[in-house]
Amino acid sequence: MNSKLLTQIRAELGLPVAQIERLIERAPYTYKVYTIPKRSGGDRTIAQPARETKLIQKWLIEHIFCTLPIHDAAAAYRPGASIKKNAERHANSKYMVKLDFKEFFPSIKYQDLVNHFCVHLSDAYEDDDIKRMALISCLHIGGRDFALSIGSPASPCLSNSIVYELDKKIKSWCKENKVAYTRYADDLTFSTNRPDISSEVEKMVSLTLKEIEYPQLKLNKKKSIHLSKRHKRVVTGVIINSENNLSLGRDRKREISSLIHKYSIGLLSKGDTYRTQGLLGFARDIEPDFVARLNTKYGNKLLEEIFTLRKAEEEDDL
Repeated sequence: MNSKLLTQIRAELGLPVAQIERLIERAPYTYKVYTIPKRSGGDRTIAQPARETKLIQKWLIEHIFCTLPIHDAAAAYRPGASIKKNAERHANSKYMVKLDFKEFFPSIKYQDLVNHFCVHLSDAYEDDDIKRMALISCLHIGGRDFALSIGSPASPCLSNSIVYELDKKIKSWCKENKVAYTRYADDLTFSTNRPDISSEVEKMVSLTLKEIEYPQLKLNKKKSIHLSKRHKRVVTGVIINSENNLSLGRDRKREISSLIHKYSIGLLSKGDTYRTQGLLGFARDIEPDFVARLNTKYGNKLLEEIFTLRKAEEEDDL
């Protein structure tokens, strides 16, 4: 039987079908696995696919995975999404509940992907091709188990889509109960002006997780947070102040100012310079007035130098 998927990949990459099939079969075993420290303590495991695997994954993302459904509650890994927009959807509510999935990517298994692809791609692809797409998207995690990994380019878009039914059920309950709901990867945020309903949110999500056919996700109970306007409300790193405005917060502002000062006197490493770039971009989006004050203090030329450093280095490498 001819494979539509293998034929498409051959036309794109110019490799023999037999070689592409071998690459797909070997893909879950060719990841580079390492750990990086978490800010909250402990280590995070990163697994990056081999170059050939990554090439095929990116083709799948651009041509096939991009057609998979994503619910409008998803606030990450989609065009136009941003941390700012996610926070804005909760700015005018008095009460907030924040939940977190435990081991989000690794909890999404090979069979979950097969099930999802069968629902949404079976009109275009045969079963064997569906299994190939699922396999090349996964890391071998032991025995006969394969799962998504942190570090694979395919994981964000696939995880966003595979919880479509979950997002749909949760959003339906939230709409009935006047609750705003967004999901930024594995971070679930709920907000409402009803003091009586916020206590029901976590119970509802736990029940819904048991109802869906796939994937089998669990809440990280240690990270469940219930807040009101009397507390510091933070959504994906953005502070919502008592006036319902978005803010970086004093600690973040001090950090950015300190990093810029160190850069100005030549004491900032290249890695910290790139971090400063990211923080300044974040600040421009959340609190542009703060960046304007930094321009006054340090000079626009210095800030633009920090912003353009990586771009200039990339152009030198060409």
